[in-house]
Amino acid sequence: MRTRRALAALAPVALLALTACSADGGDAGTGATAESTAAACAPGDLPTLTDGTLTVGAGEPYEPWYVGEPSTGEGFESALVYAVADRLGYTAQEVVWESVTFEQIISPAIKPFDLAAYQTTITPERTEAVDFSSPYLTSRQGVIVADTGEYSDAASLADLDGARVGVTAAQTSLDAAESAWGDAVEVVPFNGAGDGMTALTSGTIDAMVMDVDQGVAASTVYFPDTHVVGTLPPVGEPEQLGLVLDKDSALTACVSDAVDSLEADGTLDELRTTWLKSDDITELS
Repeated sequence: MRTRRALAALAPVALLALTACSADGGDAGTGATAESTAAACAPGDLPTLTDGTLTVGAGEPYEPWYVGEPSTGEGFESALVYAVADRLGYTAQEVVWESVTFEQIISPAIKPFDLAAYQTTITPERTEAVDFSSPYLTSRQGVIVADTGEYSDAASLADLDGARVGVTAAQTSLDAAESAWGDAVEVVPFNGAGDGMTALTSGTIDAMVMDVDQGVAASTVYFPDTHVVGTLPPVGEPEQLGLVLDKDSALTACVSDAVDSLEADGTLDELRTTWLKSDDITELS
């Protein structure tokens, strides 16, 4: 895998695009979770690909999901995986990371991992091919502007009237922008969020809409001369992310139980606050 420094250099056009690819319209659901029949989630003794080892698939690591390599335990999804592994009875040394593509994760082919953590939105279409764990994050759409731009002090939707607003084509950000502003702004589609952020920093557009958690990282790590001014009102069903497993995996129920327990005892809230830093970003109205 590439180093963090190399990833930061690529982030503007390549890495941010991955998030756009993983969010093709959300509908919460847990795939075949209810049908998985893992009779017992014996700690450290699940029917994994390799006995005594939990193999985890991940893609190109970038913030806020991974800080450095996935094995560091830093970044939201890296920390989440180790927390889930702990609940399943696997030590950090018993977690093995496998580099995979997004297409490998969502395809119906047999997977080279027990579970994957790759910002994958749960959708009805994908649940036809793979299993999802219980959701571990509900995403929102954030608005990013340039620090020195005309709209840098925007505090409401009306403050952005007349702006040129970038979105990722055919993604939730497009629907959210059109629903929020209608004809009050000019919506400019991009193939990926990184392309839009590059346009924002060059002054081609006035604002960019993307997943707020990725937007926080974009504005603090990859494009430091920008900031998030708020989120857009939600449109339709909320987008939720889940861990991905093979279709009808014997592990799905156990992994969902682990995620549910992390949610119930507040661990997931702590991880979201620590790594995503989007709790205090308010919705624009």
